[in-house]
Order: sequence, then C-alpha cells, then structure tokens
Amino acid sequence: MSNDPKSVAERFYEIVNDWSPQKLDEICSPDLRGHAGAGADLAQLKQSIGSFVEAFPDLTADTRHLVCEGDLVSTWVSYEGTHQGEFAGVAGSGRSVKFAAWDLIRVEGGRIAEITQYCDVFTLMNQIGALPTAAPA
Repeated sequence: MSNDPKSVAERFYEIVNDWSPQKLDEICSPDLRGHAGAGADLAQLKQSIGSFVEAFPDLTADTRHLVCEGDLVSTWVSYEGTHQGEFAGVAGSGRSVKFAAWDLIRVEGGRIAEITQYCDVFTLMNQIGALPTAAPA
C-alpha cells in the first residue's frame, strides 16, 4: 500500500465498504485522534463504524469527492443502505436510507493520525422514522 495521503484515504473507504472495522489497524495510528462522529480514538472509531455495520449491514460508501493537500484529505461521501438493525435506539425498520457525510483525514507516516467525521444525521434519523413529522399548516 502506498503511503501517500490520498491512497491511505482510499484504503480507509475500501475497509468501510468491506465492513471490517478491525482492519483499521492496518492504516490507522494506534494513537489516532478522532473528532465529532469519529469518536476520540481508534477504539471509538471502530465502535462507531461497527454500530453502522450492525444497523445497516448493506450500507455502501460512495466517495463523491476526494481532495488532498499536503497531509490532509477531505472527502465528501454518499452512503446508501437498508435500516435492518437498531440504530440510536430505533429498531430496524427495513427502510432505505441515503445520506451524505464529510471526513477530514490527516495522514502521518502513511497512517491516519487524525480524523474528523460529520454525517447528515438529521436526514438519516428522518429516513428511519426517528423524527416526528410536522402537521401540515
């Protein structure tokens, strides 16, 4: 595997699409720092991805944009799948979901040293029926 930041980020999404959070050890620093949805460290990142694996076992990540500058990689990702297991306290609904996410990844020495993840949780929660619908005005 190449150590350049773009290749490392591409490998990250291959692992996400393979739904193998344990493989993150291959490309993440053991001292990884996470922010927002990524959790605070490598263990929490694996847990976060694992929660999506359980709730949306057919979820796929489509990297729409991947931009690299120096050691930073910014990605815009579109996810699609089916809500089949519990997510955020909501039992599997069988509903299809499609939502966007943005990640900022910093690569150091060929490994992910820092990651910030944001996803459109509002859209996701609405699609699985977790949000009340507004009454027509």
